Amino acid sequence: MIPAPAPTTSPWRGGRWLFGAVWLLFMAYPIIGVVTADAGWGVKGILLALLGIFIIVYVLLCVHAMFTAPVRAASRNLAIAALTLIGVALLPVLHTEAFAISPFVMAAVAFAAPWRTRYALAAVVAIVASAILVPEFFGWGIDTGFLVVMVVVGLTMGFTRVMRDGERERDQAAQRQRDLNAQLAVVAERERVARDVHDILGHSLTVITVKSELAGRLVDLDPERAKTEIAELNALAREALAEVRSTVGSLQTPELPSVVASAASALRAAGIEAHLPDPDEDVGANATLFAWVLREAVTNVVRHSGATRCDVTLTPDRIAVVDDGHGSPLLTYGNGLRGLAERVGACGGRLAVESDARGTTVTATVSS
Repeated sequence: MIPAPAPTTSPWRGGRWLFGAVWLLFMAYPIIGVVTADAGWGVKGILLALLGIFIIVYVLLCVHAMFTAPVRAASRNLAIAALTLIGVALLPVLHTEAFAISPFVMAAVAFAAPWRTRYALAAVVAIVASAILVPEFFGWGIDTGFLVVMVVVGLTMGFTRVMRDGERERDQAAQRQRDLNAQLAVVAERERVARDVHDILGHSLTVITVKSELAGRLVDLDPERAKTEIAELNALAREALAEVRSTVGSLQTPELPSVVASAASALRAAGIEAHLPDPDEDVGANATLFAWVLREAVTNVVRHSGATRCDVTLTPDRIAVVDDGHGSPLLTYGNGLRGLAERVGACGGRLAVESDARGTTVTATVSS
């Protein structure tokens, strides 16, 4: 079994947001710095509120940057600007301790900044440089150990950004190649169909034309032979029609590998976690039938189930599509499944549909 690509479900449901939030433990340092600062409680209250806003913006930015569809560039820029301004607002009270939030700003730039890589790296370098120059300018002094941590974090974030952008470029190049291969496959299929139609109709219509002209000339000269030619013409026309229908029918027959790929794409787009069989798995003569079953079952999962997970198991004589949706007894009476049951029955098999509040299972079994 191979899993489909990760779906774009909400990160709040699975607790994945904790991956970014766990590092907020280090926000204890600036919070303690504000509480113990030599300032009035009015100022402290404002700074603590700003730190609360900082935490919220940081978590939201990390969650949307790492786990969901990309937000607009303007929104990401605004969020990074807000984090930076809050850090600046802390400087008059916390002095050097205000730079304790700089690793979070560098992480936001590395993971979420919509800028080009060189600009993001320049921003990381600027943050590290400010941690050195600002305290020096105001004579606050700086902890060497803290400075080392800043440099290490800056290098790590910069390297992370370079690696992430490189991986994204490779993924985009691979996607462009897949799109090109798909276009080439369509072109090749069109050429094949054109050849088949030409081979079928070109020859058949030529013979039909010749025989019809001959029959027209023989109607008065040799009626019996004209009848023979017309009979052969009719037989040839029926044969050509059957060949055309066969060609069209082969175009409408689904292939299991392409249906598996299409199912993965549809489930991913619907935010459903999918576990699908290997598209190259050999199931023998039942491959076409199971492709029909898989296509119809996945269509129902995407449209009606409300599921978060879909599992497909496949053997040479059985396919099962299981989802964890809300289920519905109406699914057993749909036109699609009724037609599918007839198709499976015509192949000597049996289609079973079980649906309740825990989900739906569609199983097609063919006697070996």
